Amino acid sequence: MAINKYINIKEVVELTGRSTDEIRKLAQDGVLPAHKTRRGHWRLNVPDVERYFGIQINKPSEVEEKTVSKKFPTKAKEQVKVEKAISEKVISSGETLLVINENHYQEVIQRICAAKSSIKIMTANFKRFNLKPTGSQGKGYKAGTPFVKYLMAKAVQGVSVQIICSMPSLSFSDEWKEYYKQMMEPELFVYKYCDRNHAKIVIIDDKYAYIGSANVTPAGLGQGIFTPGNFEAGIFTESSDIVTSVKALFSSIFEGYRCNKCHRAEECKRNSR
Repeated sequence: MAINKYINIKEVVELTGRSTDEIRKLAQDGVLPAHKTRRGHWRLNVPDVERYFGIQINKPSEVEEKTVSKKFPTKAKEQVKVEKAISEKVISSGETLLVINENHYQEVIQRICAAKSSIKIMTANFKRFNLKPTGSQGKGYKAGTPFVKYLMAKAVQGVSVQIICSMPSLSFSDEWKEYYKQMMEPELFVYKYCDRNHAKIVIIDDKYAYIGSANVTPAGLGQGIFTPGNFEAGIFTESSDIVTSVKALFSSIFEGYRCNKCHRAEECKRNSR
């Protein structure tokens, strides 16, 4: 089966059950990268539609083979295939996956993009971070969709987004404020400042959890501008015991249960959004 690079609005409507107006607005706002044909029809990039709605249009094996052939040397092809197979196996079997270095983008960020109900992020540092650009956006790092803007799009879709951060960069704070004002349901898009937080945790749909060393920064997620990024390590798991424990930790901080005896509580409250 040939790989579909583009999909039209009518096809997206049929696959997702969303309205034509909603899909067209996502395209017009740049949430779903798209372009108009000469006849005025919208063409959307298949990978972006798959990530945004959490659906599968192309066969994974075909997409993977195309990606590997372009991005990795021949010598590394088999290693990439093995890592992909291991990733799919452990997530489906309830075991734990080791995530190292630049694999954080594939195993953590792409899973966040596929979230269907909730995204919880605890990080010490949150810097302006762009998703990998699509073909229509360009090739440079800056051409990709800002991660915070993508999170807002998920919230508009109905996905709850909650973030705890101790050292947000100015660019992150500015982006957050800009997108927060556009929210019809701001309770789905909440950021809490916690000066004491140094944990790096991601919880997706209350079913999967990442626990590791990587902050939400280009270098931490293998997207460094001048280098491949930091040396990072963590685990991604669907173990119910582990997920329950990290959810309890996240909630205790997000809901302020640990603030009563904290001398930094007032400062954190002022800086939260």
